[in-house]
Amino acid sequence: MKNKDQMVYMTDQIQIPVYLPYPRFLLGMDLTQTAKVLYALLLDRASLSRKTGWKDEEGHIFVVYPIAYLADDLGKSHMTVKKALNELEEAGLLVRKKQGFSKPNLLYVRIPAEGKKMTLMRERNLSL
Repeated sequence: MKNKDQMVYMTDQIQIPVYLPYPRFLLGMDLTQTAKVLYALLLDRASLSRKTGWKDEEGHIFVVYPIAYLADDLGKSHMTVKKALNELEEAGLLVRKKQGFSKPNLLYVRIPAEGKKMTLMRERNLSL
C-alpha cells in the first residue's frame, strides 16, 4: 500500500493485520536486519509446525521452508537468504539438517534459555 489515503487510524473496531512475532532478545543481538526478520518468519512458521505436529523422534519441532520460498516471502535474493541463514546458524538460533539431494533442509528454530535472554537484554542495557 503506497497510497496514504488507503490508511486508517487504529481504533477499537479496527482489526490488527496479521503480523510476525518479533522476540525482544533480537533487538540486542549483533545480526543483520534480514537475519532478524528471517528469524521472526521462521519462528512464526515453527508455531504452525508445532500445531501440526511436525517434530522429530526427539520431540524437536522443525520447519520445512525452501530457500526459494523464503527469498520470495522476504523479497530478497537467494544469496541474501543463505547469508542470513548462516548468520542465524552461527548465532546458535538455527540448526539445519540435510534431508538428501534436492530436498529442502529441516530447519530447527532455537530459542535462548530464559537466563540467556536476560543476559542478552542486560548486555544491551549496559552498552547504552
